[in-house]
Amino acid sequence: MVIRKGIKNIIFFCIAVLVIFTVSALATKNLDLADYPKPFIKGEVLNSIIIVGENAKTGDMIGAIDIATSLGPPFESGVIVLDTQIDNIKEQNIIIVGGPCVNTAAAEIMGWPLKCDQDFEPGKAKIKLFDNGNNVALLVAGYAVDDTTIACRLLANYEDYDLSGNEIEVAGTILDGFIIETIE
Repeated sequence: MVIRKGIKNIIFFCIAVLVIFTVSALATKNLDLADYPKPFIKGEVLNSIIIVGENAKTGDMIGAIDIATSLGPPFESGVIVLDTQIDNIKEQNIIIVGGPCVNTAAAEIMGWPLKCDQDFEPGKAKIKLFDNGNNVALLVAGYAVDDTTIACRLLANYEDYDLSGNEIEVAGTILDGFIIETIE
């Protein structure tokens, strides 16, 4: 009887420690776009890479360049890489430009969706943070290349917008402005 009570106490203690550890880990990595461009820059130095799909359209590369230059010129070569040049997306902080239909890093971070455009609507784009192990991933992607380009432009001008939450949806045009909606 005493042994059973001791085992129960040990199990209870282990569960309590696990819950405390999990809660504290989640609290220390509270992902919020209000903190952008952190953790992608540290001090004034880029602390990430930007990944563009090898088969993506030119608009994705233009969007990646917009983001890179907004994070502090001059940016070095090697900051923007192709998805085929990355072996492990969890090795560092990453910004992924383009959705899973054109970027394998996006497909991987989104859990390899069966239909690559299943989470996207025509005329809209997403900017979404992902916990990526010890690092953070940021997806900037739309239903089509024009939608992705709009989201990249918004992110490149992040100081002009009140970003918050871990995911926002963007719609609109570069000429007419943006409509931003926080996804809960």
